[in-house]
Amino acid sequence: MALKESTRSQGNQGQLNPPSYWRYQDMIKNNLKIFSQNIRKNKVLTDIVLETQKNSANVIFIQEPPRSLIRCIPSHSNPMGDPLYGTPNHPEWTLFICQDTTQENYARVVTYVNKRLAKMRFALRLDIINHRDINVLAFHNDQDTNYIINIYSDSNQTALRALQESMTNIDKTIILTGDFNIRDSDWDPNFRHYSAHTDDLITIAESLGLELSPPSNPGPTRFADNPRDTNSVIDLVFLPPNNTGFGRHTLHPKIRKPSDHVPLIIEIGIGDVNTDINIWSIKKDSEEENEFISSLVQGIQSLDISAIRSQANLEVSVQQLANVFENAWNTYSKQKHITKHSKEWWNQDCTNGLNKYRESGNLKHWKEFKSMICIAKREFFDNKIHEIASSNKRPWDLMNWVRKKTLPAIESISYKNCPCNTLPDLWNALHKSYNSAENRPVNTRLLNELSQADSVEWPPFSSQEFRDAIAKCSSFSTPGPDHISWRHLKAVISHNTCLEKLVHIVNACIILEYWPSHFKSANSVVIPKPNKMSHNTPSSFWPIVLLNTTSKLIEKVVSNRLQFHMTANGFLDPNQLGGVRQRSTTDAGVYLTHIIHAG
Repeated sequence: MALKESTRSQGNQGQLNPPSYWRYQDMIKNNLKIFSQNIRKNKVLTDIVLETQKNSANVIFIQEPPRSLIRCIPSHSNPMGDPLYGTPNHPEWTLFICQDTTQENYARVVTYVNKRLAKMRFALRLDIINHRDINVLAFHNDQDTNYIINIYSDSNQTALRALQESMTNIDKTIILTGDFNIRDSDWDPNFRHYSAHTDDLITIAESLGLELSPPSNPGPTRFADNPRDTNSVIDLVFLPPNNTGFGRHTLHPKIRKPSDHVPLIIEIGIGDVNTDINIWSIKKDSEEENEFISSLVQGIQSLDISAIRSQANLEVSVQQLANVFENAWNTYSKQKHITKHSKEWWNQDCTNGLNKYRESGNLKHWKEFKSMICIAKREFFDNKIHEIASSNKRPWDLMNWVRKKTLPAIESISYKNCPCNTLPDLWNALHKSYNSAENRPVNTRLLNELSQADSVEWPPFSSQEFRDAIAKCSSFSTPGPDHISWRHLKAVISHNTCLEKLVHIVNACIILEYWPSHFKSANSVVIPKPNKMSHNTPSSFWPIVLLNTTSKLIEKVVSNRLQFHMTANGFLDPNQLGGVRQRSTTDAGVYLTHIIHAG
């Protein structure tokens, strides 16, 4: 949660000011603050940079990152766990790296983007340059696509040659920086010679619309390991000459720590970008949630559904039901800002303790607040463990806390060899990939070969069928556009009047052979498939359809009825295993084993 800065003086005895990360961050950004340094494969220094820069920098460019043992993850074959190697990660940062499992081709540049900038949609453009020494990142400012480039060029200048071959595919570049390993008298006053690679570097920069940006405090960027050698300037920054950050970046030799390279801190203008992320929600087990459910019950009980005799009447009645959901949600939901400090375990006691400390600034109240945080965390995780052990009985859910962390999809998506740089392009790619069968002609002659059974009357649904169906539903699934979760719906239909009206509406749908538009409303969420080395194509993602919860309940009741009818009348093939109750992949394995042994 974003909090305002304390106005109390730091000089008061017995008082503390809130840490710097509590200061309110303006959600309108007009510049990027970039931290760039060659780490020399030092893991400890990488961790220090990620931790110390999390509240000030927006982007971190690292050259020569470490690749080391992060930790051991649980294994079925190794009691000590399987070793997990990689580049250090941090909960406040999104890691962008060219993945390669081989040690000799491991990335020599990585980029970290602060998660506060999620709305800017940073993406690693491997379709432009897929090279272990170059990171080309794109981000979006309204409809514009901007590029930032992090580079490490070794003594053979392999990265410079790779960039030279691909620079025609890069449009609006706002920064090119890194360790170029080029000494030249043009930027190093202690070096009197001219490098043969300088012309290539300047040509590349000019083709991108960039010029060499001098630091505001000139000095060496690399300190020689041997005292007899001279220090050098090989870490360079190229910016557009009309950018507000041109000639204003600074060198910070005092914080270089074990590295021989000096950190560079660069601020570049990008125009106004709104990075605010907020949602509307109702806190679980709160007074607002109780009032929300009461409002739903009263609204449904007041519905007049006695006049449903046509499809038009049915559509109107269901729309009135949808209005009840919408009005209750708009009344009791609250807007929340999602920041890097938003925590699930935070409760009202933490809020009260924080407010008390901020009013007094007293050290005693600070300690009380920290104690409340510990208690809140302990209660939250104890309840989680108890719930997993006794309620849903899914102990493997605890593995999420210790197993290998799934990194987010960071590559730019391409469709038919064309990058999707805008939202319309991305929508078109996903739509054509997931709805490729739309409007495709279907051969229905196969149905003529099936024997026709006698038609039977469809009995009206009963209230008990709905109770049985919803009792088996998880209370933790994500709701659809109506914002009604299974928790809310269970509480609503516990009132007989509400349940009877819902059953009446569903029976009317069957009789009138009409499915109202509200029941067809859904949100589609695209999530990356697990265990994929790359997520640069639409086929690397899954579309998840979040239907309105009321519609999902009705579909479950209809499915139960149809499956019972088909099973009771022998319409299902004995070898049909998928989608049938009491049959699973275990049965398929047993059946396959039986066939193999039978010869």
